[in-house]
Amino acid sequence: MGLLSASSVGCNKSTPPTPEKETPPATLAPQSSASGAPVAERPPAPKVIPTLAAEPFAPEGTRPELLFAIEGGLAVVEGLRVGRIVDGARIEWVGKIEDDNQWLGGSHIVSVYGRFPDAVDVLYQSNQGRAPQPTYFPLTGKGERFRVGDGGSAGAMVGVANVGESTLVAALNDEEGHLLKTVRGPRLVYKFTAFEEGGCKKEEEFRFLGHRGVLPAIPPRAIATTATGALMTVGLLCDKRGAVAEVWDKPGKSRIIDLGGWIKDLDYWPRFLKGSGDDFFLDASAKAPILRYRNGTFEPLPRLDKPFTNVFVSSSGQLHASDGRTIHRYDDGKWTPVALLAWPTSFRAMALEKDTFWASAGMTVLKLRETKSVAFEDGCQAPFVYLYDVAPQNAPDFTFPTTRKALASFEGAADLGLVEVYEGARRLGLTVKSKEQGEAVIAHLKTTMKDEAPTLLCYAPKNPRVIPLKGK
Repeated sequence: MGLLSASSVGCNKSTPPTPEKETPPATLAPQSSASGAPVAERPPAPKVIPTLAAEPFAPEGTRPELLFAIEGGLAVVEGLRVGRIVDGARIEWVGKIEDDNQWLGGSHIVSVYGRFPDAVDVLYQSNQGRAPQPTYFPLTGKGERFRVGDGGSAGAMVGVANVGESTLVAALNDEEGHLLKTVRGPRLVYKFTAFEEGGCKKEEEFRFLGHRGVLPAIPPRAIATTATGALMTVGLLCDKRGAVAEVWDKPGKSRIIDLGGWIKDLDYWPRFLKGSGDDFFLDASAKAPILRYRNGTFEPLPRLDKPFTNVFVSSSGQLHASDGRTIHRYDDGKWTPVALLAWPTSFRAMALEKDTFWASAGMTVLKLRETKSVAFEDGCQAPFVYLYDVAPQNAPDFTFPTTRKALASFEGAADLGLVEVYEGARRLGLTVKSKEQGEAVIAHLKTTMKDEAPTLLCYAPKNPRVIPLKGK
């Protein structure tokens, strides 16, 4: 969970051109041993692994938008209410936050934490970018509502963690600065390593949003609790140096673990994940290996030749990761492919409960069901060239002028069919007459649209929106 800002700086910008495609995560070269992380040898895939397609999950006329895996089940959000997925088929609504930000354009839920049914926690904020007023709210059970950044003053929420019967929020407020506040259960006291105690220099001082309170040596970017009850945050030492973890094995004073040997670029939204038993994982950046915390220290897990776009744990605590095409499970020191995605996809969130994969993307909760593979094989009667995912902000009748221009110079352009389809997301592709024509147009696009990676599939579009290749 990253910072939820309570202020923003306005500036005048020219209107950028409308994007045609959704921007994918950066592709990385295979990890070298110099990073300190072992490079995984890709294990042989099972003879048959399922291919999955994403379909919207909207039971009984609902339309849940966000998905969060918390203790005791999968939480979904629709508007200002939170529910739990039951039996993979319906939603049991457990509570709704009161919209106390109507004077700021209303509110929206950002994250759900905690435990079903008696300790569900919600972070929400207003729809006004200049005064989001990030707020913690105990949706079920007893707890203390807590808000920072009143009226647009400096403030941010970092995340929520449970320690025994207590729940703590890591936050930033204008007067107090960075703080760890108990919002449920018995009060616990944790002290950040002081700025000067961490060896930080005056010229390294940076006060996010200009807050006036406590400035720790390690401003936290994420917070969580290990299975043994240790509290942990992650951030940059002095907010400018390398990545470090601050660990409280018990309330009181912390210790610092240097992570700079593995993490060169710490995300603003790093994530902690609880595994099974004592396993505890840190997903710090697509450019860094996943780190496992065990016996008081970290170690890197093997990497594959593609960066992971989603990292998550199953309801039983087993680590999984997706590279956008293949879902892998971490077993005994190696990654094992367990499912293929019919379409390349980077979801906002993923989860696995029992034997069903779930995801969210584009403000839609998705259930992944087994389907026929769309991989191209000889004998295919419906060759199709997948181009890219459509940018969500593109209008329903957008005509993709840059793509049409690139295709116009293809010798067989008259035989192509440019179509938009919905397969878990809006996707753009080409119907082609044959495998050979598909390969020829792919070669053409690699010279005219060098940043793209078109792929030959076997797929007959369902209810396609046809886009004329010639402009109106």
